[in-house]
Amino acid sequence: MKRALPDADTVKAAIDTVLDEASASGRRPTVTAIERGLGIPHATFHRHYADLIDTHFRPRIPAAGSQTGTDRLKTDKPKDENLRRLRQENTDLRRTLALYEEAIRQLTLENHALRDASTVIPLPTRSRTSAPSQP
Repeated sequence: MKRALPDADTVKAAIDTVLDEASASGRRPTVTAIERGLGIPHATFHRHYADLIDTHFRPRIPAAGSQTGTDRLKTDKPKDENLRRLRQENTDLRRTLALYEEAIRQLTLENHALRDASTVIPLPTRSRTSAPSQP
């Protein structure tokens, strides 16, 4: 048994609701949110309501570059903080990698010496002449 599809006015009301909610929350409205609100699968929605998406939904989506200066500051702060955190993680990972490289080098020398049946001579830790490059 097939479910009856909603009429155009019901879909327009759902589009208006999604646009209002997105505007209130500061998020970008999506067609997926409309589909979920109506309980219609993606393909079915596009098959029957593509014209409403083009005429009633897309023209009312705010452009991405239409943020005000204060809105940009709000979105730039988390972005800058995330970038700082990722750079710090990258630096930490480079240091850890350098330690593991040295450990592998030492183990390789010891393994080679043991296979040759010679005595293992502990080598001093290799020091880097410069710190790892930072982006």
